[in-house]
Amino acid sequence: MGKLSFGYIVHGADALSAVECGVLAEKSGFDVLWVTDHFVDVWPDGDRLEPWTTLSAVAALTSRIRLGSAVTDTQRSHPARTAQAAACLDVLSRGRAILGIGAGEAMNIVPYGLPWDSPKERIARLEEAIQVIRALWTSSRERPASYSGQFYRLDKAVLDQLPKQTLPIYVGAFASERALSVVGRFGDGWDPWLNTPETFRKRWSVVKEAAQSVGRSVKRIEPVAQVLVAFPRSAKEERDALTRAKATLVAEKTLLRSLGYTPNTDQYQNLVHPFRDDVSKIMKAIREVPDEIVYKTMAIGGLSEVNDRINELVSAGARQIAIFDLMGLKTAKRTFSLLRKIITE
Repeated sequence: MGKLSFGYIVHGADALSAVECGVLAEKSGFDVLWVTDHFVDVWPDGDRLEPWTTLSAVAALTSRIRLGSAVTDTQRSHPARTAQAAACLDVLSRGRAILGIGAGEAMNIVPYGLPWDSPKERIARLEEAIQVIRALWTSSRERPASYSGQFYRLDKAVLDQLPKQTLPIYVGAFASERALSVVGRFGDGWDPWLNTPETFRKRWSVVKEAAQSVGRSVKRIEPVAQVLVAFPRSAKEERDALTRAKATLVAEKTLLRSLGYTPNTDQYQNLVHPFRDDVSKIMKAIREVPDEIVYKTMAIGGLSEVNDRINELVSAGARQIAIFDLMGLKTAKRTFSLLRKIITE
């Protein structure tokens, strides 16, 4: 399986604080820094970062940690622009960039007048975008790239800014078998959202089958498992962590369904105005989620809870553990200090 790697997900931070987190993540032994790519999000403190700008600043202040978007969608930017941004970051970081890419969420698309296609069309667009990006990364004036698809077309296109490395693409996919198939056929990594060990194992098997169907070795694909953590020091902090955890869970209905619980809210990808009606629905729904479901799916407490979640997900096939601090910047330094013990073992 190889050595387990660790990622840290920056969310809900302003740009300067995110850069500080990136530097601290490297000092704490993390292998990857993931920066979210949203205009807006369901979290009360929002996801305000433009990832490529932020990651470039982190690149200038670090030397080892890999730098990835989590995840860039295909609707807000033409794949040529995405390819150029990722390639530029790769050169600035001397070969440490990762492109995380997915089919998008309505909250980042619909309010801005962009087309919100059916799931089938969005996944087909994602598949084409990956092929276009890879074609542009290997283009040259002597060998321009051409491509003809349903959504994108290249006619002897050239990208002058090429990446330093063979830049890896990690595909964000939740539960859709069609999207998981894209991971297996085209991805260098799988970057899902919440999973129990059971759902992770089941979905990873879909990825592996898709890879094998086109003759790809699954060893070429790094499966990432996200672990949501909180280290509360008081009853108030624990209540806050539970509220944030439940807000996440009720927007990710597929996971809750696997645990026998279905909230009356929209699926995360389909939330349109998370700061208005959707949030009021979520706030009502989170009060009904039992605490035990949170403790079963996330690591709230101490290092033993984190170790338990990690061991369960590694047994299910994970090769990278991406840490998501439920408390965000409020407890980032404490989280880094505690997790250093696990990462450097």
